[in-house]
Amino acid sequence: MNLEKFFSSELILENNSILLRPLSINDMDAIALISYNKELGEYGARVKNNNDLTHYFEFCLKAKEEKELYPLIIINKENNNAIGLTMFGNISFQNKRLEIGWTWIGAKFQGTGINAICKGLLLDYCFNNLKLRRVEFKIDINNIKSQKAIENIGAIKEGLLRNYNIQSYGESKGTYVYSILKEEWDKSM
Repeated sequence: MNLEKFFSSELILENNSILLRPLSINDMDAIALISYNKELGEYGARVKNNNDLTHYFEFCLKAKEEKELYPLIIINKENNNAIGLTMFGNISFQNKRLEIGWTWIGAKFQGTGINAICKGLLLDYCFNNLKLRRVEFKIDINNIKSQKAIENIGAIKEGLLRNYNIQSYGESKGTYVYSILKEEWDKSM
């Protein structure tokens, strides 16, 4: 796989309950219905109105065009409604690794297992289709909820990147790096 082929693909991942597909500008109204909520972590702090959402979509779609992030919308197959977003980024096919992140799930879907289902589909695709060796996750030091969620699916905390990001609340004290290796994923299946 190479970046050109990957970013030009129309990636579809699904199971009985959710569908992940490429984000498009046409998804803005569906995402607006579950946005503008402070319970949505960093996304909720930054996207507070339609203007913010427009800028967010422009950022996501430009990042895909520039082959930096591959944004996916998460759809509830039962009613075809948007649940949230997730992305692939920091992709290095040469080194057989990438990062899954930039994920947010609508407030009413949090704690329902959707995030674990979504991560399972993404990880299965990474290891079994893309033949990667490693998948990374980066989580802000203050985002305990996401740290626990990623640990629950078997990710290993590798270390702390000190003063790594600027968040909506200001300068973050750090970002934890987690990973799952191919052999660890195979054992968990």
